[in-house]
Amino acid sequence: MSIIVGTPVLPQVENTVEIVQLQVITRTEEWENLFDRIEIWRSRVSPLGPFEALTALSWSPAILPRNAGGIPPLPVTGRQVLLQGTQLLLKVDGVDDLVVTFSTPGAVSYAAAAGTITTQGAGRFSAYVDGDGKVILLGTRPGTGAVLEVTGGDAAPLLGLPLHGPENIAYGRDAHIGLIPGQQQYLFTDLRGSKRYYYRTRFFNAQTLATSEFSTAFSVNQSLGISPANVVFGFVALVGTDGRPLVNQLVQVYAPTQSQLIEGKLVTGPRQARFTDVNGYVAFTLVRGVQYVVSVTGTDLVRNIQAPTDPTITMFSLFEKSIGLQDDLFTVDRPPLVYAEARTL
Repeated sequence: MSIIVGTPVLPQVENTVEIVQLQVITRTEEWENLFDRIEIWRSRVSPLGPFEALTALSWSPAILPRNAGGIPPLPVTGRQVLLQGTQLLLKVDGVDDLVVTFSTPGAVSYAAAAGTITTQGAGRFSAYVDGDGKVILLGTRPGTGAVLEVTGGDAAPLLGLPLHGPENIAYGRDAHIGLIPGQQQYLFTDLRGSKRYYYRTRFFNAQTLATSEFSTAFSVNQSLGISPANVVFGFVALVGTDGRPLVNQLVQVYAPTQSQLIEGKLVTGPRQARFTDVNGYVAFTLVRGVQYVVSVTGTDLVRNIQAPTDPTITMFSLFEKSIGLQDDLFTVDRPPLVYAEARTL
């Protein structure tokens, strides 16, 4: 699955909201003939979630609640509710606090309440009733920079709107990233990111709606200490003798004691140890030109390599013959098999 490198670009609001740029690294053979888009997901809580989608089939505004249905082809009236004298408090784009006041006496329908919200939204947000009869709040501006939050008001519970996080806040979405044959690197900008957030990706097919497994969640707190140009990504995809992916197989990479100075910084530290995912795949962030030892726990697969210095190489197999050092005894056979052969039934 793809690798993410995240970089905080610019603090925006009290150093808690930042523009975060993600560099997504993929291998063509992971998605070719299967998928045509990359989805980006974000968690504001932990690497285990909950995650929210940052991309969609097309650019879209923030929408609340999260289980909102689309605008129905025919207007839906919804239930009747007493709203006179109540208010709905909203925050738009994390900056502007706005108040919607309901003054109509007697019971009003959800559709009428949505009309009041739209009128007082003054083009910043609107509302409608979806096919399930729920009141839906809809922002105006699309993209990850857009945010809509219910901050309070006694009208919120009467309208079925959430008051507590994370359900009471929604973000706009960018379009999914289009995959291009032969291209390995893709950039995505989260205009409402943070060092505290976690990101993950998966592949998507816009025609069949098929999706891949998610990548490992990544924290921007793990931002690079050297320039991205001096970083390269090493991967391995393992299968058993039965042809099935080797899942949860421990792979380790470490730099021997005789480390090197890169950009005036010593490359050293403990070994990186990761388990393969459901596809038998695992990847590591490595520093160009540094020598590493790679091992697969429980097997006799151990080798000495040097991370490629060629700037045109962004990803490489940890068991490619060309990167082995002189004392590396590992060899690999490549039988003349046709990979991903196109065929018809």
